Amino acid sequence: MSDREVNTISHLLEVEQKASLLTSHAQEDADKKIAAAKVQADAEFQAQFKKIVETCEKSYSDKVAALEESKNQKISEYKTRISAFAQDKSAFNSYLDSILLA
Repeated sequence: MSDREVNTISHLLEVEQKASLLTSHAQEDADKKIAAAKVQADAEFQAQFKKIVETCEKSYSDKVAALEESKNQKISEYKTRISAFAQDKSAFNSYLDSILLA
């Protein structure tokens, strides 16, 4: 081989090595950017997720409180209605005597 061919091949090898190094650096930069974007996306997801969970938990707590209040009101109304009925103890005792002593 002539010197010119050797120089050309050496030059091409140097260019290939520089291209490989440049590609390697570009890949490293891309990996860093991807990692940073993933961290940011995860943080945004967690923030939005936390907001949604808080909203759902507040809604749940409000509904539970409303149902508890409604239940207590209905029980109170039922007790008031029941206590308003007149009790005929002698008729009840007569009925029990007729069933138990028959």
